[in-house]
Amino acid sequence: YVVVTADNLEKDIIEKRGKENLIFSSNGVDYNFFQTIDKDYKFESEFTKVLNKPCICYYGALASWFDYELVKYLALKRPEYNIVLLGIKYDDSFDKAGLNKYSNIYFLGSKDYNVLPNYASNFNVCTIPFLINNITQATSPLKLFEYMALGKPIVTTAMKECKKYESVFIANNKDEFVKLVDNAIKISQDPNNHKDYFSLLNKEALENTWEAKSLAIINLLKKYESKNT
Repeated sequence: YVVVTADNLEKDIIEKRGKENLIFSSNGVDYNFFQTIDKDYKFESEFTKVLNKPCICYYGALASWFDYELVKYLALKRPEYNIVLLGIKYDDSFDKAGLNKYSNIYFLGSKDYNVLPNYASNFNVCTIPFLINNITQATSPLKLFEYMALGKPIVTTAMKECKKYESVFIANNKDEFVKLVDNAIKISQDPNNHKDYFSLLNKEALENTWEAKSLAIINLLKKYESKNT
């Protein structure tokens, strides 16, 4: 059996070996883990000082597929926002990008996964600002479903796997990205008037739990096995 996590990967596999014993399953989320926030968690002062403005977050690897120019464009266009990056420098692309020259971009390093929800719960908007290329078009971003479970408005670039979800705001260019972030900030600041959107986030998070993914895989395995008996 072969399990694929993105449509483009499925297409490649079908071209090479056909559809037999092929299962599609995107990434998922530990929903309950991202619902559990420690209200008494003691943050370092470096983190608390960035919360003086609306905060736009990305967490994960900072690598060659990250769109640094897009983030710099957002920082220039919206000095009234803080952009917070949590994660690891996967390669030398971050250091070459020159983000340290922008006063409203903060790289705060990696955070232990066990306390990551405590940090992310403080942000207004969560983003996935990836370049569009062969790698990202065949990527099911794990953090997408974590953002949903956190109940945070989501803005991404036009990745194929992100387009599948109604709760995700998809930007096709830099200016659209800025406008969608503006809209997402407004939603985060006025949740009572956007209950339908937050309900949608929660619905799509629950549809993409690891439990749901594993059950779907098990059911397909049973289906294939019954055909062969």
